[in-house]
Amino acid sequence: MQISGKYLQRVALSSTRQLHIASIGKPKVVVIGCGWAGFRFAQDIDKSKYHVTLVSPRNHFLFTPLLPSTAVGTLEFRCIQEPVRTIPGLHYDQASCNSIDYKTKKLHCTDAFKNEPFVMDYDYLVLAPGSETNTFNVPGVQGNPRIFFLNQLIEARKIRNKLIENFERASIPSTSDADRRRLLTFVVVGGGPTNVEFASELHDFLNKDVARSYSDLLPYVRVVVVEATGHILGSFSSSLVDYVEKLFLSRNIDVRANTTVKAIEHDNIAVLGNGSKIPFGLMVWATGIKQVPLVRSIAAEIAHNPGGRLLVDEQLRVLAASEKYKRDPTAATYGEPIGDGSIYAMGDCACDSVKPLPALAQVAAQQAKYLAKVMNTYPNLFPPSPPTPPTPAPPSSTAAATSTSTSTSVSRDMSVVPAFKYMHLGSMASVGDWKGIVDTPKIDNHETPPVKGFLAFLLWRAAYWTKSVSWSNKMLIPMYWFKSMVFGRDISRF
Repeated sequence: MQISGKYLQRVALSSTRQLHIASIGKPKVVVIGCGWAGFRFAQDIDKSKYHVTLVSPRNHFLFTPLLPSTAVGTLEFRCIQEPVRTIPGLHYDQASCNSIDYKTKKLHCTDAFKNEPFVMDYDYLVLAPGSETNTFNVPGVQGNPRIFFLNQLIEARKIRNKLIENFERASIPSTSDADRRRLLTFVVVGGGPTNVEFASELHDFLNKDVARSYSDLLPYVRVVVVEATGHILGSFSSSLVDYVEKLFLSRNIDVRANTTVKAIEHDNIAVLGNGSKIPFGLMVWATGIKQVPLVRSIAAEIAHNPGGRLLVDEQLRVLAASEKYKRDPTAATYGEPIGDGSIYAMGDCACDSVKPLPALAQVAAQQAKYLAKVMNTYPNLFPPSPPTPPTPAPPSSTAAATSTSTSTSVSRDMSVVPAFKYMHLGSMASVGDWKGIVDTPKIDNHETPPVKGFLAFLLWRAAYWTKSVSWSNKMLIPMYWFKSMVFGRDISRF
């Protein structure tokens, strides 16, 4: 049976027309980004009350806590992502937002395919574009084919392919011992939870899968973790830090604390701050964050902290930069919410002007849940913007003296809206060999003992399994955990 092109065109036009009719009269809410904040907000906001459009060059949500597992094959890539278009009633544009005209409420975007520009109107804007990995302008890092940033699925796939490639190259008989040592030296820059989890996953991969498939190469393998501060996992309790550092020592994972990578020389040699040099075959770099180009481009008009994060009030509205603040950013004086309070920011790009919060997934998710609940509960405070009036003819001198300026702003009493309150749920990490660490939160301002070892590992797996978005992923994740445990990780390169 063949379906004519004209029929498909009529169906497409009909669907588009229905969507357009359904959105008439609704306030237009545009969400920038589909990370922990943007995706959760797009899920929770009531589409019957708002016309919601999400703009992002990435068409899926990434469950970042399990990303290190995919880099070595413990999990497959598909089971930690969720397509944006699975959210019912959501409009999605695969594009990048380049600039914001908050006076006319217009976004200037470019599509992800032809790089063609287009303009989008909004009534309310939610900024949640996430962040980028900060290289601190270290020479030789950006664009290096042997250095990877573990922040996207494509990066995890590149790490996995490069990892297997290095072992295959090292197994060739003509490869010298010096080249084998270089190829099989893996450097992890940064000692945060993501890096520690990757180093732990790498250790499990080396001890279980490499030991079985490349046993003759194990004497050449070396794992180095470089951390600028005195200890890895600086945000965790000291007892858990000591536990993991002793664990790494027993595994021959070389932790270089109190030092940084100063440069990457030719032939991929890492030069450390203490003068030592490490030839390497693969480097994973995750040393902090910096703001995306969109956020950096609007920072001149908006109050921001030294790291470039946009300052927001207790209702997550973006604050304008006062004249005093523009002269002295250290002065704690900010203007009113920018754009008549129609612009909100969440996640890594936002910072509370009174009580700054860390750039964590749980912060972003709680902010998104809060803002969606506010907009669903108080729809009368989020009406559509009135149409822009036509430009009037030049008034006479008498009329000019008595006329008042026409405004398109919407008067909203936001005092009834409760302030955002963050509840810290604790921190956890997997550290390999069926072990984990859980830094438990305070309960009624009382400290609770941290958890480590196998119990913590079970808590880590259970927590992230329950937080995975879809039921399909809830089925796939334990299947791949079981497969890697019984049959080992996949070492094919494709």
